[in-house]
Formats: sequence, C-alpha cells, structure tokens
Amino acid sequence: MANVFGGTTAGFGAGQQQTAGGGGGGSNNNNSYVVPGARQALESFKNQTASELGIQNYAQQYKGDLPSRVNGSVGGFMVKKMIALAEQQLSGGTAGAGGVTTR
Repeated sequence: MANVFGGTTAGFGAGQQQTAGGGGGGSNNNNSYVVPGARQALESFKNQTASELGIQNYAQQYKGDLPSRVNGSVGGFMVKKMIALAEQQLSGGTAGAGGVTTR
C-alpha cells in the first residue's frame, strides 16, 4: 500500500528485524538530506531558532546535557516555522516564516 510520502507501507511492523544497535543514538544514522547543502542550512536554522527561544550558545552545548524539554522545544518550534513557510508558499504568499511568533 502506498503512503503519502510516495513509499510503501509493506514491511512495517511484523516481520521486520531490529538491528543490534536498536533505535536512537549510535552510529546507525540513516538520515539523509534530499537537497545537497541542506545540512548546513538546517544547522543554522536550528541555532537561529534556539536563539529566538532564548537559548544561548546552543551550537556549542553538548545536547546530552540539556533537558529533553529544551531540545524538544527547539525541534518543535523549527517544525512550526517550516509548516508556516510551506503554508505561505502553497497559498501563493511570499517566502519566509514571519507569521510565526514565540510564546
């Protein structure tokens, strides 16, 4: 069965084996970027978002020492800004996520 992302749902759930490393962390990172050069842009976006939330020196901090609430708020606000940007672009508006405000 096809999913909304163009892939299939075959193989999800039963019958899949988990790697020895399990999930989360480790060196089995299979994340890839569709657009070359997106890694640096997303890192910059993450640091900008953390700064907007009042988190100082986010790029230099070891993320494992930060509470999950802090890291989650950065990621959550990034998603909120990206959704606002996509909505603007889909509605024919100008690029930019100016409509997103912090708490």
